[in-house]
Amino acid sequence: MTAPADALLPPDADSLLGPVLSGLTACLCAVLAEGGRPTCACCLVWGNSPPAQDFCSCDCEGGHGQAWVRVVRQEPVVVADQRRRRCQMWRMETVIEVGVARCVAVVAPDGQSAPTCEQREADAWGLVLDQRLLREAVACCVALDGVQVRPGPVTPMGPQGGCAGVTMQITVEV
Repeated sequence: MTAPADALLPPDADSLLGPVLSGLTACLCAVLAEGGRPTCACCLVWGNSPPAQDFCSCDCEGGHGQAWVRVVRQEPVVVADQRRRRCQMWRMETVIEVGVARCVAVVAPDGQSAPTCEQREADAWGLVLDQRLLREAVACCVALDGVQVRPGPVTPMGPQGGCAGVTMQITVEV
């Protein structure tokens, strides 16, 4: 399978949602880096669940893990007294997830030594910081100026397979 010749720009994909998704992704990547928690991969992804943790244990120039933005679901907003025109018009509520996953201490390959409390606490405090940075990325993102945003749940992920993380959902109306 080959990729399309010309990459779509966010407004070409969806004139309202596209700039929100691309702007939020840029905000997330920047806030994580500025907060001292850069990732090896930070991108917009597609799927019905958080992305595969391909970069979880990856260490790169000053960072590790991965961060993402994805659409969780969309639902139409009912508008009273909507008159039918040539094309049906409606607004959408879109649930968006921002998340980050990192490598965490696990049982040694020999199966004998478990992570110490200090290692587990270091991982936990790092993920608490990631959680705060996710909230900051959403709260301070200029791409969300003028967009109705409702915060949703913040949920820990894992640990599973040496990865743990945190996700945050928001609902935007565009």
